[in-house]
Amino acid sequence: MEALEQMYSYSWNGEVKSYLDQVDLSSYQHMWIGRFGGSILHGAHKNENACLILTGPDWELAVIMGAQHTVESAAFIADSLMLRQRKIIETLDEDTSSAMKKIDSFLMSMFNSVRFRSTAAKVNGNSSCLISVRKAGYLYWLSIGDNALFLLPPSEAHTSSVQMNQQHRSGWIGADNTFDQEVPAYNMGIIPLSKGRNSILLTTSGLQRFPVSPYKNPSRVQRAFTKSESVPRFLHRLLTNAQSAGAVESITLIGWEIHI
Repeated sequence: MEALEQMYSYSWNGEVKSYLDQVDLSSYQHMWIGRFGGSILHGAHKNENACLILTGPDWELAVIMGAQHTVESAAFIADSLMLRQRKIIETLDEDTSSAMKKIDSFLMSMFNSVRFRSTAAKVNGNSSCLISVRKAGYLYWLSIGDNALFLLPPSEAHTSSVQMNQQHRSGWIGADNTFDQEVPAYNMGIIPLSKGRNSILLTTSGLQRFPVSPYKNPSRVQRAFTKSESVPRFLHRLLTNAQSAGAVESITLIGWEIHI
């Protein structure tokens, strides 16, 4: 019961509120969600993105999804995780070594289960899905599809790669489910965080696809972050640039800072 009392959760999808022609920036505890539903003038008429946040005493789980055709597949993934939130909390409240091993096993078991795949086959459309977990001084991710995860150092002087995951436009969860294939298409990883400030960003692929988007190159994302004074200003900068460019595809961001 104590773990549940320390847990915080938030879930949203574009059917609840679309944010068409609107940039929204909202805080949830120490995390920020940025949303832009797309420009109506340039053809946007619905938002098929979704996101989910769970937090505990020394961890965060963030999920970002971009669906096709309808938001149904993204909502299905979020609902499936929320139904299992007690198990997620119990897992992530364990010691760091055990938690990081078990969360990967938990997610693989869920996505590969016959029940999950049979239900997914009945939804309308498909969704990319990026799951990121920060526990103590480590960052884990499971990436299915074309969303992006960035770990942003405080200065451009750092030359290491800022994008953590590999993006694959062929991997989906839904009616066309990658886990129904002989060899599923996904990538996962885990890295230690640096001492000091660590800034984490999850974004749907719309950030990289709007006309003349400067954010196709991860170094430009890093540059925009360096010029911003805080995570919320950074997220707002990304979204207003997309709005000014007439982005049609919806964009959803989750960002936060952790000091190690």
